Amino acid sequence: MEKQRLRLCLLVATVATLVACTEPPPPTLAYKDRELVDSLFRLQVDSLKPLYDSLCTAHFDSAVQFKTDSMLKVRTAEIQKALERLRQETNQ
Repeated sequence: MEKQRLRLCLLVATVATLVACTEPPPPTLAYKDRELVDSLFRLQVDSLKPLYDSLCTAHFDSAVQFKTDSMLKVRTAEIQKALERLRQETNQ
């Protein structure tokens, strides 16, 4: 009984893995439908562009500062690691 459950679980796991690893199906929209969706998307993007631009402008300075601080921390850590390695090499 226990072996049957284990085999069933393995079978289900195998089937689920095989199904999950398949390629997605090609788009099913016709050309006219895709054209309509694209037009609607462009209309929405045009109306949202000013909002996104203002958000970008408002957060730009803080984003640059955050990225700069992050890069400085990474570079400082790399320099410290290199210096420590040089100290160990010269002490040997």
